[in-house]
Order: sequence, then C-alpha cells, then structure tokens
Amino acid sequence: MSSLKTRRVLIVEDDPVVAMVVEDTLRGMGLETLVNLSLFDALNELETSDIDAAFIDMGLRGESAHPVVLDLVTRGIPVVVMSGKDQPELRAEFPQIRIVLKPLSVQALQEITLELLDIQRSALKL
Repeated sequence: MSSLKTRRVLIVEDDPVVAMVVEDTLRGMGLETLVNLSLFDALNELETSDIDAAFIDMGLRGESAHPVVLDLVTRGIPVVVMSGKDQPELRAEFPQIRIVLKPLSVQALQEITLELLDIQRSALKL
C-alpha cells in the first residue's frame, strides 16, 4: 500500500464551507486533497492528476457532476456521491458507487474514507 501522503482524494463540491470541512477532515487523516468547486475544474483535474478516490456533490451550480462520476467509474476509482437527496437513478446506473446524504459528520467522513481506500484505522494519525 502506498503512503497516506501519496493518496489523493478529489473533492468536487460547489459549497465552499462543505468543501472545506471535507478537505480539513481528509487532510487531518494524512491524505492529499484536490478541491474543485466547479464541473469544469473537476474535469480538468481528472486530465492532469492521479486520483485514488473521490467525494462528489452531484449538483454543481445547476450542472450535474455526472460526467465526473462517469469518468471516475470508468477508471475504476472509488466514488462517494454526497447529496442532499437520494439518487435512485444514479444508484441504478452506478451500483459500485456509494451515495451518502448531507450533512455528513466528521466521524462519518472518516469512516467512509477508511472504507473507500481500504485503510486500517491504526495507519492514520486520528
């Protein structure tokens, strides 16, 4: 397994406060984060960065993050979709992704990240 410092997690969230909470939580776990607030930026990030996992908000200022999710799933990268509502169509299309309802607690973010990256809690600096 690679070092936690080399594990990169993409965060795509248009709410700066939510993005900051997710980023701070993941950085606190010793992970590298790449934060994007728009669909355009996220798609560009996918072209230039190696990603190990992703937390994605589906609604980005009126645009769907579906192209980002599709790209990540096609690459075999674990994805968590964060949403204010259930996403049954997305769940049916991409059964391999995890969909969680916002708001998320710090503890929930940590647990989901551990599962997503298959990391043992003892390896973290929590």
